[in-house]
Amino acid sequence: MSYIVLARKWRPRGFDDLIGQETLVKTLQNAISSEKIVHAYLFSGPRGVGKTSTARILAKALNCQTRTEAEPCGTCQSCRAITEGSSVDVFEIDGASNTSVDAVRELREAVKYAPSGGKYKIYIIDEVHMLSTAAFNALLKTLEEPPPHVIFIFATTEPKKIPATILSRCQHHSFRRISRTQIREHLKKITDTEQINIDDSALDMIARAADGSMRDSLTLLDQASSFSDHIDEKELHSLLGLPETEVIANLSETILKGDIANTLAIIKDLTDRGSDLRQLTKELVEHFRNLAVVKVTEEADKLLEFSEDDVQILRRQTESVSIEQLTLLLTELLRLEGEVRNAINPRYTLELGLLRTSFVKGMTSIDSILMHLGETDSSTMRPAAKETSSNPSAGHREKKTAPPVVADNREPAVLPDKDTLWKKVVNTIDAENHLLSCKLLEASVISLKKNELSIGFNGGMSFLAEAIRGDSRVIESALARISGQTMRLKIKALPKEKNGKNKKEIKDQVFAEPIVQDAIKMFNGSMVTVKSLEEEIQENKTDQDETGG
Repeated sequence: MSYIVLARKWRPRGFDDLIGQETLVKTLQNAISSEKIVHAYLFSGPRGVGKTSTARILAKALNCQTRTEAEPCGTCQSCRAITEGSSVDVFEIDGASNTSVDAVRELREAVKYAPSGGKYKIYIIDEVHMLSTAAFNALLKTLEEPPPHVIFIFATTEPKKIPATILSRCQHHSFRRISRTQIREHLKKITDTEQINIDDSALDMIARAADGSMRDSLTLLDQASSFSDHIDEKELHSLLGLPETEVIANLSETILKGDIANTLAIIKDLTDRGSDLRQLTKELVEHFRNLAVVKVTEEADKLLEFSEDDVQILRRQTESVSIEQLTLLLTELLRLEGEVRNAINPRYTLELGLLRTSFVKGMTSIDSILMHLGETDSSTMRPAAKETSSNPSAGHREKKTAPPVVADNREPAVLPDKDTLWKKVVNTIDAENHLLSCKLLEASVISLKKNELSIGFNGGMSFLAEAIRGDSRVIESALARISGQTMRLKIKALPKEKNGKNKKEIKDQVFAEPIVQDAIKMFNGSMVTVKSLEEEIQENKTDQDETGG
């Protein structure tokens, strides 16, 4: 007798043999027991989870001659004929091979005749989404008002491709991916029965590689048992290679970390192995979409139709990334998918797109920037020595970029005017950090007091204020060396007042800025007044004249 592969030998024969579809099985059993049988069923779900097997079991139960409640006996003539595929009342049709309208017309003529032996004439159409539009239209009337002895059971992996007019006439049942734990337990039962010598770690690897498909896991087990008498993880890895799901997981990890070097290394390895980079990009988009769903909801298992194990793995991946970053990454990957699909050289296009995604890790949300701005404004009001002691790690970094600020007990030297002092500071910093000095050239000196220098950035240059705040200690160090005394630096960024506008117009314009509105909402504040940088300089000059500074 010829060898029967494990996927066929261990195909479910009854409802009790179905793994991972407990809710659906209970629904069908209750319908059979209560005689609430509908004329059309639609089974949808991933490959290898039991759609066609369930259709056969349902057909057995409906035509079984000695059925016990909802479970077919499996031994009567009708059950044996359905199992062997020789039943004259159960027809299995491949939708991919019978897509034409003529095939459906023949089916419409055949349904008129009564079943030969059983109670029902049952038509199982696999991959029904492959039927043409004309074929679906020809089936509509028969599907809506079939003879009482006819039942249709449709199976598909892509229910979205089925017309709504067909869906509305069917009772739809969704099959879920089978969890790794359930696959592993079933494989363990099979290996014990078949006396296959395999390590537990190898079983885990097969369950992971199957990606929720019981049929795929049995096919892999069959392949592994032919490869070696004793299967361990190392041998299985050399036989099967890295599972595709693990490739996506590893690649997504490097993207989330912004580790472009390892990202490019994985792409090179996949290219050398002949992987389809277009399909890889498509799966990356789906994976990051799943990550975003897991990040924003606690009921991701229901939305994604994943097992709890899969959801937990996705949830661990999202711990180090914000939803804003995930949204940016998903947006970039969606654009990249279209570029790779139409690219002459998919590898270079994919590498460039993933290089763009590496920049997302360094981005900061508006809320974080506003919070940081508040912390920075508070820190500028503290003495320099106190700031250093409260943040020792920051002080350690500053020693590498600039010498510490040293205050002595000598009488402070007479300070030059503010513009001359600032020019000397910029020239001093230019010798150490040319990029920083270029930014400082855009600043205007607001005021110079005994131990404090205030500078500001106007209009389009206001963004530089935040950029140089991190280097304020470097600037203060240069100030101390030139002036001979410890000085604080205050940095301000104010909107530039436009000529021809009154105060109310300027205030309305500033209030309309989104970042200003976000700041007011965050801190529950209100706008008191708006000043131009020129007004601030003039006020400080007046204060200096009055105090003699």
